[in-house]
Amino acid sequence: MRSGHLIPLLTRHASQVGVRRRKLPRVIRFVEAHNQDVAIMVVCGLLVVASLALAVQWRHYAFALDPRTSASGGARLRGLARGLAVGALTGLALATLMVGPAGRLAMRLLAATSPNAQGQTTEAGEVVGRITVGGTIGLYLFAGLPFGLAVGLVYVFLARAFPRGLLGGSLYGLTLLVLFSTRVEPLRAENPDFAIVGPGWMAVTAFAGLAVGTGVVAAAMAGRIDAALGEPRWRWLWWGVPLGLLAVPASLFAPPAAVVVAVGCVVYLWMTLAERLLRGRGQLVLHTVVVAGIFIALPGFLTAVADII
Repeated sequence: MRSGHLIPLLTRHASQVGVRRRKLPRVIRFVEAHNQDVAIMVVCGLLVVASLALAVQWRHYAFALDPRTSASGGARLRGLARGLAVGALTGLALATLMVGPAGRLAMRLLAATSPNAQGQTTEAGEVVGRITVGGTIGLYLFAGLPFGLAVGLVYVFLARAFPRGLLGGSLYGLTLLVLFSTRVEPLRAENPDFAIVGPGWMAVTAFAGLAVGTGVVAAAMAGRIDAALGEPRWRWLWWGVPLGLLAVPASLFAPPAAVVVAVGCVVYLWMTLAERLLRGRGQLVLHTVVVAGIFIALPGFLTAVADII
């Protein structure tokens, strides 16, 4: 080959190498970003699968708040403290294993089915299609943790209204869906995010599945934790106080749940008087209250779902 031909060839080759080198950092950044997305989704998926597997394994455990009707006031206080401890620990487990991870997966699903929404900003200030560690942690702290604690604490006082096992947990999840989802989250019809991501039927289906799964895991977790905990001890303070401090601001995210817990605490502490007034029909009254609440909330729930779809 003549030197006149060789020089242009080497020049072209050098320029192509330079272009590849300039493109290489972009490729690396692209791969790293997508590896992070995949890693977050895989971890969330594994946590959800683990929580459901534990729920199946622990399905024979059942929780029921001990009424201690014939006990002294101090014994009832200890019984209430124990029940609240079960609820708070259940809520913490729910937030970590189910509500937070499953919520992230549901949002990713809706983002993936809404290509025209990529890059838009949601009501929470997040960018559709962008998955970050910081955003996932924020979702856990400001959504998963408050709602997990609310679900766990409410279950303490409503557990007797549902059958044992997976069926009872599923019914509890569906009850929460009807009572709270359209008034608090995640199925508020006025939420502008449903105008961005969708389709609506997929959003309703995803969050309904999340509610049922949360109820199933809540029932099993509460039963297993109840079986492991003994009577309240002073050493519980080192973890009970921080959990209590977390539960207080969590009530701001779900005021209806806070009302249920507050009323449940009052009724429990005055259980002896309540039993006298109800004449042993406390279980029937609890069932009646839950069913009445569902029938009252059902029209609004169906209207909100229809608006979303």
